Amino acid sequence: MTDIWGIVVAAGQSRRMGSINKIWMPFHGRPVLQWTLARLHQAGVTQGVLVIQAADIARAEALLKENHWPGWWVTAGGSERYLSVLAGLKALGPRSPDEVILVHDAARFLVSSEVVARVVEKVREIGAAIPAMPVVDTVKTVADGRIQKTVPRNALVLAQTPQGFFYRILVESYRQWSGGVPTDDAEVVEQAGYPVFVVAGDARNQKLTVPEDIPLFERWLGAPDGGQT
Repeated sequence: MTDIWGIVVAAGQSRRMGSINKIWMPFHGRPVLQWTLARLHQAGVTQGVLVIQAADIARAEALLKENHWPGWWVTAGGSERYLSVLAGLKALGPRSPDEVILVHDAARFLVSSEVVARVVEKVREIGAAIPAMPVVDTVKTVADGRIQKTVPRNALVLAQTPQGFFYRILVESYRQWSGGVPTDDAEVVEQAGYPVFVVAGDARNQKLTVPEDIPLFERWLGAPDGGQT
């Protein structure tokens, strides 16, 4: 899988976690960031860029050295997620057009090898793919506290990461982007006119976001399969 590069986005402010930098929160003796990179290594993603807050660069470099992950290096991120992705692309430098770039949120630290493999397979076939989960709850649009309509959920999915793209597609899409702050990389690629396909995600590939999430991840990691699916 030498044509696959990761960009792990880990420069967020963790505001919803009470401004505690969640990538260093310990779970079963290992920080979130270590879990994330270990899972990617298990999936065959052994090289790429870790985009992190400038103040954490030395700590992150020490983590890479301790775990013998020489294929990864560290760069400082931006004030918004998409700026961190751009910093990661810049740090990667020019790549071959059809090399696969996987952009992953560090806070999704239980990503499975199966999800990564599905994304990579679809990218190699199509050029752009993301994992997603179906929406199971009823969805409604609301204005001023009043329901406006019920939205058919059969056409809705919940996007996850890693989101995968051919290098040329992701770089060209960001070059064209002028829509403000995108919600994810797939939006940037969609707006550039490239088709983005969906593969099956994983219920455990959730993002650690708020303190109430902590017991759920602890329970998954304490399960007999150690959080694997």
